[in-house]
Amino acid sequence: MNDTPKMLNDFLKYYSTVLRYMDDYISEPISQFHLTFDAFLIMHEIGTSSKPLLLMDIAASHHVSRSAISRQISILLKYDYVYQVANPADRRQKSLLLTEKGQDIDRQLIAAIQDVFDSWVNKLGSQRVEGMLDFFNDFTKQVIQVSAQNS
Repeated sequence: MNDTPKMLNDFLKYYSTVLRYMDDYISEPISQFHLTFDAFLIMHEIGTSSKPLLLMDIAASHHVSRSAISRQISILLKYDYVYQVANPADRRQKSLLLTEKGQDIDRQLIAAIQDVFDSWVNKLGSQRVEGMLDFFNDFTKQVIQVSAQNS
């Protein structure tokens, strides 16, 4: 017997509840600082990078256009969370770095998100959460990256 219709129905049900729940609990502290989740991820990536990042580096790592990243960067610039430094050899290239304010907010948000994540690990157990993360990793490699390569 083919379980695909049941799996699809279950997926749709869980997608609308679980992912919305996860998004709400993660986005709530982020929205206090006028950020979207995507803008926060970019800010965190800039702050944790071992080298200054260019807009095109971020666009490539997120599999989106430079203009999509540019819109998020403009929010980070507006609230003084990041600043740009022009490359002396090519002034069109601008590295992105976190301001002290951006570093402080990143630390606050990571701590808040860590608390939420820890509560999920406590309720579900680390083995189940690791299984979920393994699934997300497989999904990224086998579906998202393959789809990006084919487009």
